[in-house]
Amino acid sequence: MQETIDEQSRQAIKGTTPAGVLQDVRALKKDYGKARPSPPAGERLITPQERKRLELRLHRLLVWVGVMTPFEFEIDGKKVPLHAIVWDLLSKDCLTEEEKENVRKLIRRLSAHEKADEDILHRNELTEREAKSIFREAAGLLRAIMSLKSLVGEKEYCNVRSTASRRRVEDAKYWLNFLKQIT
Repeated sequence: MQETIDEQSRQAIKGTTPAGVLQDVRALKKDYGKARPSPPAGERLITPQERKRLELRLHRLLVWVGVMTPFEFEIDGKKVPLHAIVWDLLSKDCLTEEEKENVRKLIRRLSAHEKADEDILHRNELTEREAKSIFREAAGLLRAIMSLKSLVGEKEYCNVRSTASRRRVEDAKYWLNFLKQIT
């Protein structure tokens, strides 16, 4: 199987710290919190009702179903191929402890960013296009988070499964050898 996580992405994920996540989230909120000129011609700001509808949709139980994981995600100023990373990890039979820890760090980073997107959607004046873009990004991040959480939870027991499979093979070889000896 081809490894899709390059070294730069691996280092960016591995270097994730709570302080770094908080710093990224603050910068994201600050960018959207700036005073902005009136929207461009043909664009209008979303109404409070539209804002509430988007927020409610984001909190539905299965909002992430049918939504694509973002292809790229920025961590510490580096673009990480998030979609490829998630699919690569999902295709593995077992994860090492280091991979599990990196997945947990990535989940923390994605969760913080998704919460920031929700906050931006809730507190800022946005055009329809901006609001829909932020909504899609938040839903895509939720999709990635759910995939990664299920991946870490599922693959906790892979050592037990691989040990059981290895023992079955050893037992089969033992019995074949036994049958060869008695015949």
